[in-house]
Amino acid sequence: MASQSHTFGFIGLGNMGSQMSHNLATYAEKQGYPKVQVWNRTRSKIEHMQKQSYCEIADTIEKLVQKCDIIHTCLANDEVALSVFRQILAVGKQNLILVDHSTLYPTTSSTLQAEAEDKGSSFMSCPVFGPPAMAKSAGLLVALSGKDSAKEIVKEYIVPTIGKGVIDCGEDSSKGALMKILGNNCILGTIELLSESFTLAEKTGFDPALFYEFIQVWFPAAAWVNYGKKIKDGTFSGKTGFTLPGGMKDASFIRRLGAETSTPTPIIDQAWNHLTTAKAIGGESLDWSACAAGMRVTAGLPPFKGEDFSLASKHTNGVNGEANGSGKDH
Repeated sequence: MASQSHTFGFIGLGNMGSQMSHNLATYAEKQGYPKVQVWNRTRSKIEHMQKQSYCEIADTIEKLVQKCDIIHTCLANDEVALSVFRQILAVGKQNLILVDHSTLYPTTSSTLQAEAEDKGSSFMSCPVFGPPAMAKSAGLLVALSGKDSAKEIVKEYIVPTIGKGVIDCGEDSSKGALMKILGNNCILGTIELLSESFTLAEKTGFDPALFYEFIQVWFPAAAWVNYGKKIKDGTFSGKTGFTLPGGMKDASFIRRLGAETSTPTPIIDQAWNHLTTAKAIGGESLDWSACAAGMRVTAGLPPFKGEDFSLASKHTNGVNGEANGSGKDH
């Protein structure tokens, strides 16, 4: 057991946050700590958690803050993060450790770090790499950034409770945010390349299953294997992945960084076009690997296939189709 007892809070319980908070609750219970305090914008979506996890739903953010000394968050975007953290800091409680797993723009993370330190607390940008299934098994890779004193406390439990590994990005919280954007540049670039390759295979009459076998043998990294299978099968469920609007937000961050530093981002520019196409024809609620649908349309193929989506069964014009699952974190 750790030398100091903690009371954890978790705000934002979407696809990722719900899995991470459950693992954190399991850890707290094993350590004999108080129940994890949880809060979500839509309470009805987390009512089940009190029965399934060692946690307690807080009625308000203020009540959660009053009971906690370490608060984890996993929020949808910068606007939500600024609002939530300013509500936390407005309570006036000092010496809080705020551990944010959201994907935020670096300047947003810097702003929140400065505001937290001004209120006598610590803000850490700790984005994670991995899908919800990896969050469930505590297999995420965590990029830690923030004050060393806060990082040392979080390092005591974050592995293996939430992740399998940590990359320490230093005391400047913007560096953790940058790590996440650079990592997502690689992941989205991989999705774009896989979309192109599988579309080309189909157009030339090559067996996609055989090409996927090559992927598994020659590129056995998680992103290649997992997204390759989604694109091969056309199974883009947003219930088990990262939704397309979230992917577009991250792509916009990459392009913004490129514009601000005069750095071309041609692969992500093309991925943005394909994500936009996939969204426009009804794939908004799907996983961001539905980027492949945009590539398929460009090549003259039907955009969606597989079990998760069918334009024909929704709207023949493909504009107002709906897919299964929102996949958004709150």
